[in-house]
Amino acid sequence: MFKEIYDTEETCYEFTDLGLHDAVVGTGLKVQLLIYTRENPNCAGDLNLENTTAFQYLNISRKTIFITHGYRPTGSPPVWLDEIVQKLLAIDDFNVIIVDWNRGATTVIYHNAAAKSRKVADILKNFIDKMLVRTKIVLLPWVAPLMGGGGISGNHEQK
Repeated sequence: MFKEIYDTEETCYEFTDLGLHDAVVGTGLKVQLLIYTRENPNCAGDLNLENTTAFQYLNISRKTIFITHGYRPTGSPPVWLDEIVQKLLAIDDFNVIIVDWNRGATTVIYHNAAAKSRKVADILKNFIDKMLVRTKIVLLPWVAPLMGGGGISGNHEQK
């Protein structure tokens, strides 16, 4: 579960940070989506996969980028994540959505994480399908494979 940081007005969500114990024992799969925009560049919002109408920060007039990480052998968040979010927001006023599947990607056994990536692709595809049906959001194609989650993104190519 994300750690909640309480501010006077908003709740910020963080990328799941797991430890070596989780990597050795393994984790079940849990996918969370974090959204950053120029309105909340340092305080991620939580996009609920079940309720695509309850997005506080998602603006359908903005282009949307999904960033998907890959295998996480130690359970720590990717060190490049914050920097890439900030650089993207400096370029344009995007919806930057981080696909956090650290619970699932964290294991010392690569094959176990790789096996879960197809389920992550299914979850993400269903979420995007719901989003496209309910909104007229503009998605930038094929950014995620450049960010480390190419296997996930490629699992539903042209579907």
